[in-house]
Amino acid sequence: MNYGDLIKDTFRIVRHNRYLWFFGLFSGTSFGGSFNFSSSGGSDTGLPQDGFVPGLDAGAVIAILAVLFLILVVAIVLTIVSQGALAESVAAIERGERRGFRSAWRAGAARFWPVLGQVVLIGVAWLVLLLLLLGPLVGVVIAVLSATDSIAVRIVVVGGAALLGFVAVILVVIPLYIVVQLSLRELILGARRITDSIRGGWGLFRRNPGRALVLFLIQQGIAIGAAIAAVLALVVVGLVLFIPTIVLATSGSTTAAIITGVVAGLILLPLALTAFGAIGAFNHGYWTLAYLRLEAWPAR
Repeated sequence: MNYGDLIKDTFRIVRHNRYLWFFGLFSGTSFGGSFNFSSSGGSDTGLPQDGFVPGLDAGAVIAILAVLFLILVVAIVLTIVSQGALAESVAAIERGERRGFRSAWRAGAARFWPVLGQVVLIGVAWLVLLLLLLGPLVGVVIAVLSATDSIAVRIVVVGGAALLGFVAVILVVIPLYIVVQLSLRELILGARRITDSIRGGWGLFRRNPGRALVLFLIQQGIAIGAAIAAVLALVVVGLVLFIPTIVLATSGSTTAAIITGVVAGLILLPLALTAFGAIGAFNHGYWTLAYLRLEAWPAR
């Protein structure tokens, strides 16, 4: 496998098909968060005992949570659709076919439920595996902490367990990450069922462990380098854009500073979204082309 050609081909496809950047923006997004409205009767917190912010009734809180939940659902839908849209589009372009935003969206939407099912199944399997790996270590640590008051023994046990847990997770996370990437392409491009696609992804990794690990290291190196470069560039551009805001704020012109700050933010935000959308499209396209070349590579 020519890894240099793989990188150049991915870059070419992503550069000439900028609509992929939209899907790339959502392809690697993770979601999380918590909403904690707790009461603390008798404590001096300045909040009423029902735990809500003064002036904000229960209906307003429910409305805010409903809007946040809706945004979360939309983001998850876009993430799932983007997986299918990117994989199918990059593979089609590699075959010499023409693709656009509409055809990519239709391809992603058509594969929504299978991709969602695979994500849920792999997520559950990952949690179970994590519990099996870390559960015994946590049990040993709790038992030792309960059995002895020796600081030295506790430090040795906790440190050793943390090191073993870290090594175990790394040894599982990297192969699992690769299998997930390959399984997703098996599902989308191979038109397989969910369980068959996971078996296919594992089989492809098992037949090509060395090449798969090299692909992973290259992709991670490019992704980290591109992300650092993008952040540094955005920081420099942001500093330039916000110079008027800083000057006006220090001179006491608060209203003008707010206006220039909003304008600078509106300029910077699309640049950031574009940069990280392009990086996401490259990462996803890289694994799609890697999958196609591993599939075509004769088993050794």
